Amino acid sequence: IGEGVTITGTIKANNEVSIQGTIDGDIECNSVTINKSGNVKGKINTDTMTVEGKAEGERIINDVLNIKSEGHVNGKVFYGEIQIDEGGKLSGEINHRNKDNKQEELKDWKAL
Repeated sequence: IGEGVTITGTIKANNEVSIQGTIDGDIECNSVTINKSGNVKGKINTDTMTVEGKAEGERIINDVLNIKSEGHVNGKVFYGEIQIDEGGKLSGEINHRNKDNKQEELKDWKAL
């Protein structure tokens, strides 16, 4: 999604989404890259996410969240692993998401 482009709505893809423009809506895909000029407001559900621009809203990153030196992530964030370069910003509600949590929750439920 090129610089200067604004999209309002939901994006679903089976591969990588690279954002240089503005998205006001939800994204569901395998990998998201938000470039320096990129700005996303909405939910993102992905395996990996790299942020050089701005991301605001709920984020569910199953594997790795990588915030570059000029990146800023704000909102409710669930992540598997996180990497933040010097200068990168992360604010809001941050939660580690263990891949085994679903199995543990299921075990707890069966114990009841």
